[in-house]
Amino acid sequence: MANDARGRARGGTNRESNVRIATPRRGVGVQREAVAAETISFPLLIGLIHLAIVQVVASLAYTRGTLNPVFTTALQMTPGDLTGIADPLVEPMRQWDGLWYRLIAIDGYDTHPATAAFWPLFPWLMKVGSTVSNVAPETIGYLIANVSFFGALILLYRLISLDFDREIARRTLVALAFFPTALFFSAVYTESLFLLLIVASLYAARQEQWFAAGLYGMLAALTRSQGVLLLLPFAVLFVQQHHFELRRWFPNAIFAALPALGPVIFGWQLKQADYGWLEFVDVQEQWERHRTWPWTTLQDALNAADGGWVSTFFDDPTWSTITSNAFRNQFANSNTAELIFTVLFFVLALIGLRILPLYQSALVWPALLIPLFDPSDVHPLMSMPRFGIVLFPLFVVLAFLIRDRRSALPALAISLLLLVIFTAQFALGYWVS
Repeated sequence: MANDARGRARGGTNRESNVRIATPRRGVGVQREAVAAETISFPLLIGLIHLAIVQVVASLAYTRGTLNPVFTTALQMTPGDLTGIADPLVEPMRQWDGLWYRLIAIDGYDTHPATAAFWPLFPWLMKVGSTVSNVAPETIGYLIANVSFFGALILLYRLISLDFDREIARRTLVALAFFPTALFFSAVYTESLFLLLIVASLYAARQEQWFAAGLYGMLAALTRSQGVLLLLPFAVLFVQQHHFELRRWFPNAIFAALPALGPVIFGWQLKQADYGWLEFVDVQEQWERHRTWPWTTLQDALNAADGGWVSTFFDDPTWSTITSNAFRNQFANSNTAELIFTVLFFVLALIGLRILPLYQSALVWPALLIPLFDPSDVHPLMSMPRFGIVLFPLFVVLAFLIRDRRSALPALAISLLLLVIFTAQFALGYWVS
C-alpha cells in the first residue's frame, strides 16, 4: 500500500508537472500567434486609416475645388482625362511627378531629355501593368503605390521589432503614416515602392539573407537614385555579421554589392535612348539644380524663406483668404515648409546617433546630406520634406521622443491637420514638395 501510495504520489506529481509544463507551452503558442497576427493587422489598420484620410481629402478637394492655373501652365504636357472611378480617385493623386512617370510609361525616355531625372523601375511597372490590364498607366501607378505602402508597413513593423520592441514599432508606423507629407505614399510617386524595397532589403540583411537583400537593394537602386546608398548600411551589417574574416565574405559580399548595379542598368537604358551613360546626373541642370556646399544651400534656404503668407492670413483670417489662389500659391512657394522639415530631419538624425543601430544612421545621414550639395534655384531645399519620409529611422526617433500621451496626442493632431492641408494643396496642383 505504501508502494501504491508512493506510486500515486509520483503519478500525481508527474501529472501536475505535465500540467504545469503544458500550460505555458499553450500560452506561449497563443502569444506567438497573437504577435504574428499583429505584425499584419496593425500595419494594415494604420495603412487603411492613412489611405482613407488622404483619399477623402484629395477627392473632395479635386471635385469641389479649382485646379491651380499656375500648375496647368508649368505642366508643359496635356495628360488625358481619366474616366470612371479613376477620375475622383487617381486624378488628384497623379499631379506633378506622377505625370512625368505617366509620360515615361507611355513613350519611354526618348521623348523628352528631362525624363532622365526619373529612375525606371516604377514607370516600367506602370507600363507592364497597363499593357496587361489595358488600364491607364497612372491608375496602375496609383495601385502600385498603395499596395507597396501596405507591404512596407508590414515589413517595417517586423524590422523595427527586431531592433527595438513592438511598442516602438507601433509608434513608428503611426508617426510615419500620418506625417504631414505622407500623402506621397498614396500618390503616383516612387515613395511607397522605394520604402518597401529598402525596408525589405534591410530586413533580409538583418537576418543574413544576403541574396534577397542584394536583390531588393538593386531594385531600390532602380527606383530612386538614393537606392545605391544602401551600400553603406549593407557594409555596416555585413562587417558586424562577418567581421574581417575574408574567407567568410564570399559569396555574400557579391550579393551585398548588387545595389551598385542600379545606376549601371539605368545608364544602359539611357544609352539606348541616345543619351549619355550619366545623363541622370547631367540632366539635373535642366531641373535648375546646381552644385554648391551644404552651408551655402542652408544659407540660401534661410534667405528664401518667406513668412508673408502668415501676415496675409492674420490680416484677413477668413475661409475666402485661405482658399484663394493667391494665398495658396504664396504658401506653396514660401520655402518655409522645406526649411522647417529639413531642420527637423537633421535634429532627429542627430538624436538618432544615440538611439539608432549604426546601420540605420548609415542609411539616414548620406540621404540627408547629399541633396544639400545639389540645391534647386527654384526652391533651395526642394523636395526635402518628401525625401525624408522614406528615411524610416527618423520616425523611430520620433517614436522614442513622443511616448507620453499628453505630448503624443497634440503632436498627432497637428501632424494630421498639416497632412490634410498638404493633401488638398497637392490635389489641386499646388507645390508641396
